[in-house]
Amino acid sequence: MTPIIRFLTGALFIFSGFIKANDPMGFGYKLEEYFGVFGITWLNPAATLLAVIICIVEMGLGLALLIGWRRIFTLWSLLLMIVFFTFLTFYSAWFNVVTDCGCFGDFLKLTPWQSFTKDVVLLVFIGWLFFRRDHFAPFWSADVRNRLVLAFVVSSTLFSAYTWAYLPVIDFRPYAVGKSISEGMKIPEGAPIDEYKDTWFYKVDGEVKSYSTDDAPWDLPGAEFVDRKTVLVKKGYTPPVHDFTIFDLDGNDYTEDFLVADRTLFIVAYQFGKSREGAWEELASVLRWADVHGVKVALLTSSTREQIAAFKAEYKADWPVYITDGTTLKTMIRSNPGLMALRKGRVVEMWPARSLPSLNTLGEVLEVNN
Repeated sequence: MTPIIRFLTGALFIFSGFIKANDPMGFGYKLEEYFGVFGITWLNPAATLLAVIICIVEMGLGLALLIGWRRIFTLWSLLLMIVFFTFLTFYSAWFNVVTDCGCFGDFLKLTPWQSFTKDVVLLVFIGWLFFRRDHFAPFWSADVRNRLVLAFVVSSTLFSAYTWAYLPVIDFRPYAVGKSISEGMKIPEGAPIDEYKDTWFYKVDGEVKSYSTDDAPWDLPGAEFVDRKTVLVKKGYTPPVHDFTIFDLDGNDYTEDFLVADRTLFIVAYQFGKSREGAWEELASVLRWADVHGVKVALLTSSTREQIAAFKAEYKADWPVYITDGTTLKTMIRSNPGLMALRKGRVVEMWPARSLPSLNTLGEVLEVNN
């Protein structure tokens, strides 16, 4: 039993850490949600750095458990970490404040109670291993174990740094290259829909009482409406792509126009004030190139009108600015700004601000003669 628990626990920590290290910015956004819940938003600027550190520690401890590196230190560290995670997931589940813990990034979405249950199981496993620590032997010599842990931590750090600086190596998001945004927005025929329960409050004979919809309290003699409360009792199907809309500054919806276009470029910048400034000159040349070659372009942002006006004044170009939900933009591409190329609503390529493509590359990707 102990070897099996040891393997499962170590492997799960490595896998969970790797999935999050593959997308540290996404995990950083999740940490910002927790910071908001606990009123420590001053940590937001360090969210991605903290995300990277957590991922490296998680993977390192997983390997340390598997090979038996410094058992007491490893088990104490795992125990303290899982106690903390269990508290967070319980708090999220009980108060329904963070609906997805981000434990496995976009690879696997867990409900708050599923996340809490997973952490309770891990807490039991680690507790078992802690009290049975003398019953599993380490592998290899101490020197080999030290070298393995060091090499693993260094490689994990380099991997996390790369995915932070550029984009996830393995993309599980619904906006990944090859995914159709249009198809991702569709709800299959016969898919379950959200089910709600209404509770009606009516004053009858001078007393406020609660009624179900079947009671039809509005038909009661002399009934006076007071309030109605609606509760979601069963969640229906949610398409992979939701809350994706493109509005101009006057509130006109252009979503369909861009998704049906033969060639489209999205410049994604969820907030101008936090964007990588050095990228905008390159993107201005992309804008001019697209205008010459008849490629539709939308600069998608959730910035305020004041921020948009300041941006246009600073970077003098005919920027086609549209408004999209900020969370959606953060999901579309882990870069601010970032560039996405689409053909008829299907993502064919994307680039972070740090590594924007040449105009020749854009022409090849969109099959445009330069």
